[in-house]
Amino acid sequence: MATDFGSSILSYKSGGAWEQTSRHSHTATSEREFDRLLIESLDESAAMVLGEIARKAVYEVLEKKYGIERNRIPERLNELTSAFETIFGATAGKTMVRAIVKRLYSKLGLTFVEIPDWRLPDYAREARARMTLYRESTQRPLTWERLART
Repeated sequence: MATDFGSSILSYKSGGAWEQTSRHSHTATSEREFDRLLIESLDESAAMVLGEIARKAVYEVLEKKYGIERNRIPERLNELTSAFETIFGATAGKTMVRAIVKRLYSKLGLTFVEIPDWRLPDYAREARARMTLYRESTQRPLTWERLART
């Protein structure tokens, strides 16, 4: 249970305690969580489609040839998509992106709908926005009346 007070959020913890945290820490946590799920989705999809040895080789090529480090992938989605299209060809590159996005959407509880001409950054931007909207909608504001009842 949490209440939004502009720049901070008041959350009810077990045992009757209240905790005030910065809105920015929740945003940063959400961003880190999203990035972690994105990388995890890439790992799992690449292993599933390519196998573990090829997955490791792809990461090596991404880092050495394209300068894309695994932990920086969420910041470099355009370059990653282009690298996949170069490494695997246009069709197989799109297949890899589709597998990553389907896995990511599944982890986030979202329904994947393929949209023509969308690339990985487009899907990630939409998923991030939907995740943020969902989290904000589940943080039901407390009223003084509800506080008095607890």
